[in-house]
Amino acid sequence: MSAALPALKSFLPVHATRVYGAIDRCIYCGSTGGLSDEHIIPLGLGGRFILPRASCSECSTKTSRLERTCLRTMYGPLRLLYGLPSRRKRDRPKSLLLKIKKTESSEWEYVSVAQERYPFLITFPYFEAPGALTPIPESEAPGPVTDRLWIRGGSPHHDFDELLQLLAQELGVHSLMPESKAEVPAFCSVLAKVAIAYIAAETSEPTANTRLARIALGDNMANCRHFIGSIASDEPPTDSLHEISQRKQSHTGTTFVRLRLLAKLGTPTYFIALPPTK
Repeated sequence: MSAALPALKSFLPVHATRVYGAIDRCIYCGSTGGLSDEHIIPLGLGGRFILPRASCSECSTKTSRLERTCLRTMYGPLRLLYGLPSRRKRDRPKSLLLKIKKTESSEWEYVSVAQERYPFLITFPYFEAPGALTPIPESEAPGPVTDRLWIRGGSPHHDFDELLQLLAQELGVHSLMPESKAEVPAFCSVLAKVAIAYIAAETSEPTANTRLARIALGDNMANCRHFIGSIASDEPPTDSLHEISQRKQSHTGTTFVRLRLLAKLGTPTYFIALPPTK
């Protein structure tokens, strides 16, 4: 496991607010009815880039469900640690189950630990470069899988290693095993959603009904790694909460979004590709 995260709510910078012009159509399916505003980077991660009238109710339901999956299972404790926004603060659990061994020879079991004392892990998947940057055809690109994770430990009020020692003493147990779940398919959908929204906000490129839009909706995840990849090595932290930019590759017409969520923590950089429509 790599170094622990700093447990300071003031550690993360505030994301700048930016409101784009209204799109007046769904950036995912092209519908013009029942439109709502779209947070380009999830509000639950502190995102403040807003794209007005850009998502229909059906597509919004799908992207919101996938976002919630990531925000709750992968980043719920992180959001508590850094005081990131939540629309459902009252729904946060008061306690979480921690895996422990009472003695060296006993079986692993679970005990309940108050959330403010819980030693949690934060994960981001590493990928290879997106297939769109390589000669590999889309049909041979893998789906939403990884065999390597960026992992950090954190706790609201203690150094992570210190908290593990204190909890073991308080619970009278031999071993603790903090756990985390990487929702890789949902995370890939969130990356695609951010890229679709950002491209729609910044360019005139058509996004509706593209393969990347279907990945954002979770409708078809096959070969999604042709469109989504990352830098596969550790990178230093920056002073930004999030980093996002886009550029169009002149010889292929593919638009690439470079995205680094929570860059201040030294997280991986992702690249998401939107090939030109045929």
